[in-house]
Amino acid sequence: MAQYSVKRGKHFHQNNNDIFEIMMISDQDGNIINTFGAASNVIIAAGDLAGYAGVHKYGAVFGTASAGWSTIWTAADTSSSILYPWSIAANTITVSSSSGSDTGRITIQGLDTDYNFVEETLTLNGVSSVSGSTTFHRVNRAFMLDDTNIGKIQVLNGSTVVTEIAAGFGQTMQSFYTIPAGKTGYVLTLIASANKNQETTIVLFSRPFGGAFRAQTTMSLYQNNQQLDFPVPLKYTEKTDIDLRVNGAANATISADFSIILVDND
Repeated sequence: MAQYSVKRGKHFHQNNNDIFEIMMISDQDGNIINTFGAASNVIIAAGDLAGYAGVHKYGAVFGTASAGWSTIWTAADTSSSILYPWSIAANTITVSSSSGSDTGRITIQGLDTDYNFVEETLTLNGVSSVSGSTTFHRVNRAFMLDDTNIGKIQVLNGSTVVTEIAAGFGQTMQSFYTIPAGKTGYVLTLIASANKNQETTIVLFSRPFGGAFRAQTTMSLYQNNQQLDFPVPLKYTEKTDIDLRVNGAANATISADFSIILVDND
């Protein structure tokens, strides 16, 4: 808050001579924050606004396996992995590559059984499986640390793929996310594209903790792209699962992403 005074007689009604207050938002160092448009979120991306964090989720299917519902992630390129396996129990994970040349480090990030953030870094051993020791209830991201992967890297819970890094990408491509404990998520934008001249439906599904998946917003594509902006952001409470899905096109390439601001509940 700041106080400011001018000689009002030259600008306002002659009786309006009081000091007035200007309300401004600043960062922890007192720097004034731009609160208009996209620039207002730069301070969040920089990590300088306590209690706020930004999340950018993005994924792709390089050849949808069927005309049924598919989660938009690279594992949906195969008919055995269409929808994300949300019902799988928490467990430690294993990692392996389809190429014996992949021997660098991989970091897996996600949530534990209490939906708190966990992270584990493992060293790949080519096509041989490497076991972790951290229990993951959700896997939100994985990425290479040393070198971009040559082969396709899969992260498994038992025999079930819970995420993968497509060959040459260096990071997971998955349009799903779970809101951590103690946070509330606000979705600001949704973008999707489809390469085939077939009717394609993109639906943002969410499941509140203890509830059921339900549609939140949709877009229809026909060999084009579309962006949805939410002036009033979509609000998701802690432990909510968010799953961006596609339906209506076979053997199509679909890409999509959405942006979230996480706010501490405290």
